[in-house]
Amino acid sequence: MQKIWNFVWNKLYDDRTGMFYNHLAGDAVKASEYLPEPEMIRLLIPNPAGYGTAMEDCMLNAGLMMDAVIARYEATGDETMREYAAKICKGLILDATVSPQRGFLPRGVSPADCQSHYIDTSRDQYTDWFYAAYRLYFSPLADDAQKENLRRCLTAMAEKFEAEVIPENDFCFLREDGAIGVAGKMWGDIHPHEALRLPMLYLLTWKTTGESHWKEMYLRYRDEAVQKSLAYMPLSGPTYAALQMQYSMRMVYDLEGDCSVRNALQEMMEKLAEPYETLAVQKAAELMTPEGKAWLEIPYTVWRASKFRYAGVWGDMGYFVPEPSDFREHQSYYPLRAVGEGITIAATCPGWKIRDASLEQLCRMADFVDYGKHRTCAPIALLEAFWLAMRTRNCRK
Repeated sequence: MQKIWNFVWNKLYDDRTGMFYNHLAGDAVKASEYLPEPEMIRLLIPNPAGYGTAMEDCMLNAGLMMDAVIARYEATGDETMREYAAKICKGLILDATVSPQRGFLPRGVSPADCQSHYIDTSRDQYTDWFYAAYRLYFSPLADDAQKENLRRCLTAMAEKFEAEVIPENDFCFLREDGAIGVAGKMWGDIHPHEALRLPMLYLLTWKTTGESHWKEMYLRYRDEAVQKSLAYMPLSGPTYAALQMQYSMRMVYDLEGDCSVRNALQEMMEKLAEPYETLAVQKAAELMTPEGKAWLEIPYTVWRASKFRYAGVWGDMGYFVPEPSDFREHQSYYPLRAVGEGITIAATCPGWKIRDASLEQLCRMADFVDYGKHRTCAPIALLEAFWLAMRTRNCRK
C-alpha cells in the first residue's frame, strides 16, 4: 500500500490547491501538468463542467482520501496522519470558498492561480465533500480553526440548497451562473441512492453548528429519504453510486439519535455489504490477467488532442466532452476503482468485518498495478478500502 500512497501524493496531489487531480495525460509526471489554462476555464473550454480535463472529480478524490487518512489513523494511531488530513482540508476549504456565489462547490480549482474553476458541478461532488468534512470534523485530527472553517462552509452550502432546491428549480441546486446544470437534482424524482444526499447536509450542518433551523430542515426530509433509500437494489448501478449512498447512510446512522432510523439504515448497509464485497473480489480477478495488465498501463490522451463528443444542452449551454482515443482509457479506471469501492462499501457498514480472502485479494490487486505506468486516480479507492478493512480488524500495523 505504500506504493499507492506515494503515487497518490507524488503524482496526483498538488500542494498549491490541496487537491488530487484525475489522471496523468501524455508525458506528464504530475496530474496537474496539462490542465486547462485559466483563460480557457473562463471561456468554459472544453465544457462548463470541465469534463475530461482531469479537474472534474477533485472533490470525489478528496472524499476518498480523507476517509483513507482517517481510517489509517483509526487503525494505527499514526499521528503523522494529522498532517495529511490538513493537506486535504486545505483543498476542501479552498474549493468551498473560491466561488463568488456563496455555497457553490466547484469540481476542482486550477493550481495555476488557485482560483479558476468551471461553473458546473454535481451532487456527487457535494456528497463526497460532506463525507470528508464529517470524517475530519468528528475525528481527533481536526483542530479548532479547521472546524470553524468547515462550519462556515456547511452553513453556506445549506443556505444555498435551502434557497435553490425548490419546486421552481425542479429541486436542483444551480450552477454558478444561476442556471440548472447537469447533475444538481437533490429531491423529487430521484433514484433511491440519491435520496439522503439533501438531508445529510442539513443534519451535518445542525450537528456542527447547533443551529435548530437545520434540525428542522433535516427532519423535514428525513423519513421520506430513508424510505426511498430502502428501495435500492444492490448491484443495480455503478459502484460509485452505491458507495456515495453508503457514505450518506453511514453519516446519518452515526449522527442520528432515533433508534428506528438507525436500525433501518443498519439493515440497508448490511444489504449492500455482502454483494459489493463479492463484486470487488470478482473485479480484481478479472483485472489480474495479461489483458487487464495492458488496460492498467495504457497512456491517457491530453484532452486538447481528443475528439469531442456532443453530450447535450443544459442551462442553454452545449456540453462537448473530450473522448478517449482508446476505449481502454476507461478500462484502466472504472474496473480498478470498483475493486476499492466494493470493499469500502462493505467496510463502511457498522460492525462489518472484511473476509480474510477479500483483503488478500485487495492486496494482490494493489501489488499487481505498476505505478510507474498507471495513469489514473483509481488507486485512491484501493487505499481507502485497505485502511477501512484494517480499522474494522483493530489492527495496528
